[in-house]
Amino acid sequence: MDPSIINKIPPAVLAVLAKEDQGPKVVGIVVAFTVLAFICVLLRFFARIKFTLLGLEDYFIALSMLFSVATAACQIKQVEYGAGKHSMFVPLPSVIMSLKYLYFSILTYCVGFTLIKISILTQYQRIFTVTSARILIYVVMGIAISSGIAAFFTFAFACVPVEANWNVLKKPMAKCINDYAARYAHGTSNAVTDLLIAALPVKGIWDLQLVRRQKIALIMVLTLGWLVCIVSILRVYSLYVLQHSPDDQMFYSAPAVYWASIEMNLAIVCACVPALKPLVVKVIPAFASRRTANISTERSTTSKLTKFSHSFQKIGGTNTSSRNMDKDHNNGQRDTELGTVTALPALHRQDPNSSHITVTYDVDQQSNRRPSDGSIQRLVKL
Repeated sequence: MDPSIINKIPPAVLAVLAKEDQGPKVVGIVVAFTVLAFICVLLRFFARIKFTLLGLEDYFIALSMLFSVATAACQIKQVEYGAGKHSMFVPLPSVIMSLKYLYFSILTYCVGFTLIKISILTQYQRIFTVTSARILIYVVMGIAISSGIAAFFTFAFACVPVEANWNVLKKPMAKCINDYAARYAHGTSNAVTDLLIAALPVKGIWDLQLVRRQKIALIMVLTLGWLVCIVSILRVYSLYVLQHSPDDQMFYSAPAVYWASIEMNLAIVCACVPALKPLVVKVIPAFASRRTANISTERSTTSKLTKFSHSFQKIGGTNTSSRNMDKDHNNGQRDTELGTVTALPALHRQDPNSSHITVTYDVDQQSNRRPSDGSIQRLVKL
């Protein structure tokens, strides 16, 4: 800030401004959300190891947690060097150090957030086995990875030489891009990919043969990413406020810092929630679900439905469709991994002359071998 402007400010006002510090608020939010995300990741791994099996998506979320911790460390160092205080009270060397940690926090944020998206999409890829759904998943994953890589290198070399990214004394002689334009573009691409990821499972779940209440519950759990979209918009708005406060950027940088932390760690929490269902059922048995399957038998010939990867066994001259449970267990959870049912569409048009047998059974949520991946209707002509 121009010293001539500071000299015009009354001493009483300066005293009030000197006490204004958003630093403690930033540290509190960053630590709280990072710890929350870390606890969710630990519980996720505990639930996987105890009740099911670890999958590739679990390792991706663990890596993203490491980058979240690194981002939090950089953000706390930003506060240590003056972020959250009014710029007039922060010496130039501290400003340079705060901007340096901002630079590294942006890079770790880009990598960590991309890993979170890969983890969620990898989980979708195992849940939804229909070819058309998988193609969409791979397309969105390609977009997420591409935008993540582009953002990383854009911010890494926003200024050449690189030191000019944080050293304001060298910035006038350096070649730099419009950093705010890059931040807006990255924030917007984040929000768009978050929306795509949140919307992906909706149609697949709605097509399942479940009661409406169960469908809505599954959609709510698997699409918690909508919350992250809202936070992404708030973070972009904080960047807008920061851009229009050039004389006091240290003070107005605080919201941008803590919204970035909330966004990243909330995304980790949302990614972990579906995997915690078996653990919740263990603690609160009332959450255990009752499943009903419609099982039919057909006399003529054995059918093989490769589209749904079903095994068929011939028993005493009557063809009975059955599921290979060991294979399902070894392949991990093919359902929503919520401990609830993932039903498949009806396999045949129902013949009015057909008979049906309905079997109702309870599923032990603690068992690694599950009777079925869903409420499967199989038609049998008697």
